[in-house]
Amino acid sequence: MKIFIIGYGKMGKMIEQFAKKQNHEVIAIVDEGQFWPKFSEDQKPDVAIEFTQPNAVEDNIKQCIDWNIPVVVGTTGWDSRRDDLRSYCLQKNGSVVFGSNFSIGVNIWFLILKTAAENIAKNNDYSVKMTEIHHIAKKDKPSGTAITAANILLKDIKQYNGWSLSEEPDKILIDAVRKEDVAGVHSVLFKSALDEIEITHRAGNREGFAKGALAAAEWIIGKKGFFEFADIFKMVFENNK
Repeated sequence: MKIFIIGYGKMGKMIEQFAKKQNHEVIAIVDEGQFWPKFSEDQKPDVAIEFTQPNAVEDNIKQCIDWNIPVVVGTTGWDSRRDDLRSYCLQKNGSVVFGSNFSIGVNIWFLILKTAAENIAKNNDYSVKMTEIHHIAKKDKPSGTAITAANILLKDIKQYNGWSLSEEPDKILIDAVRKEDVAGVHSVLFKSALDEIEITHRAGNREGFAKGALAAAEWIIGKKGFFEFADIFKMVFENNK
């Protein structure tokens, strides 16, 4: 697989490292403020992997679509532009996989939360609170993973009509904490007068994110559409057994 890395921060470097370990070829890397290379047809990448910033992601996705390069998008914080980018992708017959988190463990955590929410919804005695902890360099707050989790919970738990970073009676509280050198912790607490249920995912490092992003890159080649990783991750990892 010939890979074009867009964004050369911690995740971009991790993607490069893992790609080479898996005998993929990284043919180009661009970081913020740099011009994209002009690819000839025989040098064109099979796929791009994008981990940048929310203010850059829209242009990066559109350019990949315009150049007919499938792209895996790990940048978060662009939910408000998702519908417009989906329309652009489908209109141009592009190939996009995006995700708030490419870790297989987090996506299993999402499935566990869905099952919990379906059952908690039958018992209004439980309140819901979420905590997410990340490294201080993470700019978006709350994390995209926390927002994805909140939306999963809100589909079934109707006593809440949204999420908030501050306490509101009709919102799921997301306590977003930033600390030195934390890869990522996400925890949901269901609390009643009788008991508490806490469901937590802790990332040991960023390697799981890189592994998932590369698996998504292998999967998207040859496909057309606008896919959310949480919806397809079972197929992605089945394909990579």
